[in-house]
Amino acid sequence: MSRTLEPTLYSLLPSYSTALPQPLLELASSLLAQSRHSAGALKVDEEVARSYACAHIACERLKISLDLPPIQVRPPIPPRLYKRLYSHLDNVLPSTSLGKPSRIRTPTSKAKEASLFGSAQRIPSRATPTKDTSLAKFRSPAATRADGTPTKSASKPPPLPVKKKAGGLNSTLPAWIRPTIQLLCKELDQELIGRTVLAGMQTIVAPHGRRTKDQWVNDHLTPLLAAVYCLVSGQLYVLVQGKDLDNRQYSKIRKSILGVLEHAQEKVAVQGMDEDELWIGWSDITSKNVDTAMAEIIKRGWQEEEWFDGFEDMVKRSDPDADNSSDDVDNDEDGRISEKLHIQRADTMFQSRWDMTDQKRREYREWKEGILQRIEEIKRSLPTPMEVDSTAD
Repeated sequence: MSRTLEPTLYSLLPSYSTALPQPLLELASSLLAQSRHSAGALKVDEEVARSYACAHIACERLKISLDLPPIQVRPPIPPRLYKRLYSHLDNVLPSTSLGKPSRIRTPTSKAKEASLFGSAQRIPSRATPTKDTSLAKFRSPAATRADGTPTKSASKPPPLPVKKKAGGLNSTLPAWIRPTIQLLCKELDQELIGRTVLAGMQTIVAPHGRRTKDQWVNDHLTPLLAAVYCLVSGQLYVLVQGKDLDNRQYSKIRKSILGVLEHAQEKVAVQGMDEDELWIGWSDITSKNVDTAMAEIIKRGWQEEEWFDGFEDMVKRSDPDADNSSDDVDNDEDGRISEKLHIQRADTMFQSRWDMTDQKRREYREWKEGILQRIEEIKRSLPTPMEVDSTAD
């Protein structure tokens, strides 16, 4: 038996003060040995919890027969990963009992028991109840007629509640796309591009309100989302910085997106929705997958459609100061947008707030013109020096 199994079982049964039952120890050890044969290939983070999961399965399978105390689960890995590992091992490992096989009662043994504990005479059985008689106690008085027969509405079962979807009842997008976009915008501090990214995914994945039948799109949803977000984020960089997107900046944007998506399954959750159902269509991706999806977008011309063409106008129309007048919005709109987008989070190494933006250049020019104008006014206010006629005697 593994040395870690006994303390693991005690951690699962903290209120168990006496020695652990031998059947529990044997089953846990047997399940651990079988798991190495049936499920030998596990991920590194899952391998840490292999013995813990086997001990947990043993406790669950013997908790009734051994009358075990309540099981308290504290897995050594995140709950989402442990739940998946537990379900996998529980399905793979056979559910065999270590106890003695139950005795099969034959007609002869039944007769012997009857002669020992009572009369061996056959007891007449009662009549089989009808359907209406069996269901009568479950019906309300209003659901029956005067003659005792049930009404038509009473025979129908109540409708089952509709299961909640992350994208709404009529959503045709996979349930994880919308909350994942919100996570990307929040983590990367780019709330401005969220609607455009969502519109791009709806245009590609669910054109005209119906789920696409394009096999490539349905098989590459996660890299497609990353590529669409990278495309819009790169366009935002071009509009704000006023220069082309080079390979270095593209790699930086792609790396930040992959960093957020790596932990998306741990941070995104939808209340009332099963985790396995939520992540249907999700896949782990690399930078190569994003580049392939980006090339596919360019190849099919998805970036030339309306969802992407209107992004530049949307950026220019953005107004962070709602109290300003319309004239100020027309004159200083681009500068305020640039100023707002340059202020990043405080935990970054480089602070873009100290960069020379268009708004700061405009303010400097106005300040410079004002100073020069004041200098001219001061010069004009000074008295003119008296001219002396050098020809006078």
